[in-house]
Amino acid sequence: MEILRGGASRLRALATECLPYELPLELSKPWLYRWFDSRIVSQQKYSAAVIARSRKDLLLVALIGGGDELPTYASENVPKSIIVDAEAVARRWRAPASFLVRRNRLQTRKLDLLSIGSQILIAFLYANHKEEILYFAGRSGASLRYPSRSTTPGKALKSRFKQQHKIRELTVETRNRSIGTYNSFFAYESYAFIGEFYDSKRWQALEGHWRFLRRLDVSNCFGSIYTHSFGWATSTDAHSKAHLGQLNGFDSADVGRIFDKVMQASNWGETHGICVGPEFSRIFSEVIFQKIDLDIKRKLMTMGFNSGRYEILRYVDDYFVYVHDLNDLDLIESVVNEVLTRAGFTLNASKTNTYTTPFTTSISQKKAGLKIFLKAALPLDGDLPGYDIREIGVQLRSTMIDSSNDAQAVGATLTQVERRVRKFLLKRASKCADYEQAEALLSYVWEFVHSMLYQYLSNPSVSSVMKLVRTLRDVWKASDLCSGLSERSRRKLEFQSSESLHFIVVRAIRRLCDVPNSDIEICHLLSLASACGLDLTSHDRIFLDLEHMLHSYCQSNAAPRSNQAGMLLLLSCMKYFLAESRTSSTQRSSLIALCSRFGDVLFDSEYLPAGNVDGHASQELFVLALLECPFIFQDEKYSLLCKPWVLDQFVRRIAFQGDPARSARRFLRRCIRDEVNLSDATPESLALSAFVWSDDDFDDLLYEKEPQFVY
Repeated sequence: MEILRGGASRLRALATECLPYELPLELSKPWLYRWFDSRIVSQQKYSAAVIARSRKDLLLVALIGGGDELPTYASENVPKSIIVDAEAVARRWRAPASFLVRRNRLQTRKLDLLSIGSQILIAFLYANHKEEILYFAGRSGASLRYPSRSTTPGKALKSRFKQQHKIRELTVETRNRSIGTYNSFFAYESYAFIGEFYDSKRWQALEGHWRFLRRLDVSNCFGSIYTHSFGWATSTDAHSKAHLGQLNGFDSADVGRIFDKVMQASNWGETHGICVGPEFSRIFSEVIFQKIDLDIKRKLMTMGFNSGRYEILRYVDDYFVYVHDLNDLDLIESVVNEVLTRAGFTLNASKTNTYTTPFTTSISQKKAGLKIFLKAALPLDGDLPGYDIREIGVQLRSTMIDSSNDAQAVGATLTQVERRVRKFLLKRASKCADYEQAEALLSYVWEFVHSMLYQYLSNPSVSSVMKLVRTLRDVWKASDLCSGLSERSRRKLEFQSSESLHFIVVRAIRRLCDVPNSDIEICHLLSLASACGLDLTSHDRIFLDLEHMLHSYCQSNAAPRSNQAGMLLLLSCMKYFLAESRTSSTQRSSLIALCSRFGDVLFDSEYLPAGNVDGHASQELFVLALLECPFIFQDEKYSLLCKPWVLDQFVRRIAFQGDPARSARRFLRRCIRDEVNLSDATPESLALSAFVWSDDDFDDLLYEKEPQFVY
């Protein structure tokens, strides 16, 4: 996205640091940053004055929490100034929406969508303490990925979808590499992804210098972090213990105590374990591991180990120990384990592996072979080689043979295929002289895409489905690159591509509906189907399968700490099936009924445990998404949202006169009426887009997501 200097650029961490990359595209728009940027009028260290221009703005601030009571009315003609106070927000705990994604066929990973208030806390923390973060996260010299400087506001989006004839290969910004889209608050040193390290000259140099390598992995890294450890990592251990529980105010507190407070307030008030997924959590853990790196080095020095005897490198929670003498490995591992144990971590013995030079992994070797094959199979000029789908599949599958990490191998394969297919199309499509030549070109490419589908389905992950979706979108749009053809010929190619795309998407969704924890992957495929105008409703089985999945979630995931992926899938299903009159009246009624069931659970007054927990990210998202949904009638919205928890937020935070319950219902009805009246021509300044109901930004969101799914 574009970040301009001024306005809310000080809070630009809202755009990049607060959301898991694996979220569906509809949830990936930096809407909260844009809202602040269009409303902010002044800032203090831990607060900001914003102008509310609608009742919806007041509703949002009520969900944020903290601060003084809110007025009952605001509009473009009657704006109201409101203070968003980070310290007041931090006094109440918030619950993240935890959801599961697949890492491979057998393993899942829990990720967290932070509440709105938690995201604001993180943005203020970055704004005020970025220099301390850079210092404490860059001390050890052992880390392969750490923040080295803050990036500069003013990045402009340069999308390959907007500039189709320019080839771009994207990644996260590092110290020596600037990119055209703003996707991280910090630039990183030295490798944004572990795959870059394996492909680097440094890896080759290490391989040539050292004889032995042992890889160590920290078990359950984020779940093992004690939030008070940040105080230990940024001060003395005695100082950290002496100040446990003491935080009179952010202005008088050190950065360790503020980080500690923000992490607790964002995660149920808990001190053991931190939220998983946002980049902010990796920064938090990096500061702690930097301190651990220093302690390991000091301990080894006391044992007589000098720098010429060993080298330790670390990527997040993976250690690489290099030595000349095999006997040194056990001694060094014992020191690493001792220091980690003292900090509350344990090594995962099942992932400890020892290698003798050469260290080059089988994946690296097979990637090199695959690169040679792709250059031969997808040449940028000359005749088409004519590989058939069986030969292509054999070559792609060979990347995984004898691989210890099937998901990583598939990810590496799909990345190479995606890049080569894109380059192949950009170089050759415009040179097609007639329809027959263009048809042969695209038919040949679709065989590679089908092979990508089979590779993804054999070892699935969100990262892999994103690569598949990007490639499908590129190939579907390839007819536009055939500039030498008539409009009629290009439209004919587009129709054929739509048929091929339809087959792949239907096959993938049908397969995924039978697999647990595939919800986010289905969301991405539904987004693609919507953006490409595919009609999936001719396959009633797809709707029935998705409906069954959603009913199962209602029955088995009713607790606030349970898997919230079902709610995300529901929103994606509503976007696809309710738009363009794609469903029958019976199917529409079924979706609205499911929405009501989810709302009954989320908005129940007893959904959250009694105590200091102020709100849940799923509750906040569901309110904002339903309020702005253009496919639900006004009375339906009121019925879905007029629930105990929603009304209680208004009663607690808005200065109503008279009967609070009646006033809260009236406020809700007027919010909905305002939204319905503006739905046909809502100015960008009045839209929130916590969930994006249109496909207008699909390509931009897909493009901006790409840097996080390179390897």
